[in-house]
Order: sequence, then C-alpha cells, then structure tokens
Amino acid sequence: MNMNMNMKLKQLFFLAIVLPALTILVSAQGKVKIDPEQRYLLLSTVKTSTMQKELDEAAAQGFRIIASSSSCGQSEMVLFLERVAEPPNTFQYRLLATTKTSTMQKELNGAASEGFRLLPRTTMAKEGMLSNEIVLVLERAPRSVKRYEYKLLATSLTSTLQKEVSAAEGSGFTLIGLVSRGENMVIMEKETAANQ
Repeated sequence: MNMNMNMKLKQLFFLAIVLPALTILVSAQGKVKIDPEQRYLLLSTVKTSTMQKELDEAAAQGFRIIASSSSCGQSEMVLFLERVAEPPNTFQYRLLATTKTSTMQKELNGAASEGFRLLPRTTMAKEGMLSNEIVLVLERAPRSVKRYEYKLLATSLTSTLQKEVSAAEGSGFTLIGLVSRGENMVIMEKETAANQ
C-alpha cells in the first residue's frame, strides 16, 4: 500500500507541477498555424486568455465562429471557425469570463457599447478548480453600426425567473440565452440607438 501511495503522489506531482509548465511552454511557442487554403479551424483550450489570443489571430485571417461547445467535464472550451472574410474586413471577438453575474452584465454592456454583440451559441458554464465561470463570446462584424444592451437574470428559483423575464420583456428585451451552473442565468438583449 505504501508503494501504491508513492506512485499516486508522483502522478499528482506530475499533474500539478510538470503538466502546466509544459502547457505554458507549448503555448508560448507562437501563433496558431493555419494553412492559407484551410476552410475550417478548430480552437480548443482550457484557459480563456489563450482562447482570446488564438481567436484574435484566426479572426485576423478571415475566420468567423460557427459553433462552440465545452468538453472534458466542462473545463475545455471548443470553437469551430470558418474562413468567410478577407482582411481588413474581418470579424472581431471578445471573450468574457467571470463567476459573478453582476460583473458579467457590466462587462457585457461595456463591450456592447463598443459594437460587440453576444453570440448566444457560445454561452457556456466552465468548471474550474475553485469555482464555475460563465464564459461568453461576443462578435463585432465589419463596419457594424448596431448597438445592444443586455440584462442578465440569475436565480435558482424558476418561479422568480419567469417573473423577471416577463418584466424585462415588458422593457423591450428578448430572451437569447440560458446558462446553468447551480443557478439558471438568462441572457436578454435589446437593440439600442448607436452612439453618434
């Protein structure tokens, strides 16, 4: 049993110390390598900062998000992109990740005021070691002039959520997304006047 315990400790040491160091070394080696003839591109990572960097590089080469998912026990983000644009008329992306609903609403509306719009198919609850993050991806189309406002409603009580959604609908918001992570978070959107 002692030998078995030593083996487990060595495995834990490798996973906790060596593996993250190798991941940093590999990701620090440079840009996403993309064949100029490549139509589809798969991006997958656990770290949101790495995903933002790779997404920026791919978008600059004309790629646009067409599908997303989370995998590996909800810790890994997976995005599929398709080459649809020619530089400089490319799409731009902003990744938002936080554990607090109020912080997410503030960041979401901040990005929206800059012309970004939430891609509802990219909402995911990402499991972390200490807490569960909500991850959203926003897109800004080339030469976009539309602006949006967002309202996030989060509760574990479905009866309360129904009332809050109905009230927001009365204020002109439309339900566009739902994410669950121990509580249900509804994302609502309405178009606003563009800044002059």
